[in-house]
Parts: sequence; structure tokens; C-alpha cells
Amino acid sequence: MSADGRVAVTHIRVRYKDTDTMQVVYYGNYLTYFEVGRVELLRQHNLPMSEVNAKLHMPVVEAFVKYVKPARLDDLLEVRCWISQKKRASFRFEYEVRNEAGELLASGFTLHACQDPLTGRMIAIPEWLQSVMSVYNSVSVT
Repeated sequence: MSADGRVAVTHIRVRYKDTDTMQVVYYGNYLTYFEVGRVELLRQHNLPMSEVNAKLHMPVVEAFVKYVKPARLDDLLEVRCWISQKKRASFRFEYEVRNEAGELLASGFTLHACQDPLTGRMIAIPEWLQSVMSVYNSVSVT
């Protein structure tokens, strides 16, 4: 977690199963890395995903990945995640994936809605979640 608590930082070692025949990370796996980042962001705010999921479903309604450089087998990746936008009933996680040299490999976002797990209806962001959602827009992308 960053000094101000708004950016979660997680490390992931690229596994063999994440790569293609050229030992380059398969493009779809970046969305999995994003998921690890957002789950860790919630955990670092004392909201483990198992507890969140019991109270709220957060379906992804939009996803975007910009690929800059390839990650390769055995690379140690740093996944940074923060909330860049919050509306009444949706919010947006932003991500950066960097290598050990600090080079940007990929960036992107996922937009999430809030859904009541009992009724399946869309709802406003609950207060218990809003209380940990500090919007952060000043991460430098280099």
C-alpha cells in the first residue's frame, strides 16, 4: 500500500502456465493480474473478498488493457491498483503492471457496478465500501 493508503501494490511472479510458447505472458492474463490487484486493495482496507462477496457483488461492466512491453516467464511483476472514479452505483479501478526495473508493461482499468447478492438488483455503493474508497488520480505513468 502506498504511504497515503490509496494505491495498493502487489507482487506476482510470472508462472509457466501464464505464458505462451515464446514464454511471454498471454494477453488475457493481465486481467487476472488486475483482479489480484483489486482484491489486495480491498484486503489492505480490511475487506477480504470473501466478506465483500457475501454482502455485495461487483460485476465488471467494462475492461480495458493497454499493452506496452511484454512480461516474461519468471519476471517479478508489481501490480499497482487504485480507485480512479466513484459514482453513485459504480466505481473504476485503475491498474499498472511494472517489471523489476520499474518499466511499465501494461495499464488499464475495470469498471464495476454494485449488485445486491440476494436480489440481483443494482444498488448504490454501500456506505461501508464508500468509506474506504479514496479516489486517486495522480499516479504517474512513465
